Amino acid sequence: MATIGYIILLSIMRNNFEMLLAAGLMAVGFGVMVSVSQSTALLLAPMEEQGLANATYYLGSDIGMSIGPIIGGILPTILPLKFFYPVMLVVVPLTAIIYLVNRRKLNAAVQYN
Repeated sequence: MATIGYIILLSIMRNNFEMLLAAGLMAVGFGVMVSVSQSTALLLAPMEEQGLANATYYLGSDIGMSIGPIIGGILPTILPLKFFYPVMLVVVPLTAIIYLVNRRKLNAAVQYN
């Protein structure tokens, strides 16, 4: 919800207050996502492999943080700039769908470990 909020605020931003609010929502959304996904990665790994799981998590995070801006840089060359944030907003429901499809499997794996 915080991610949806900050993307909407960035797409309609007209002043510094809206940018400040968007930055706060971005921090909340990112902070929650990082904490939950890292702890889940550690819960899925056996105790003796948690160091490897943590390193793998950060590797995936770094790859995602590099590919995201690359796609964001390519996007305005394909579509008009006014579509930048609306297209980014479409990604949020797609990630929610991926999560919902895999939620039972993920919860079962966490319960198993």
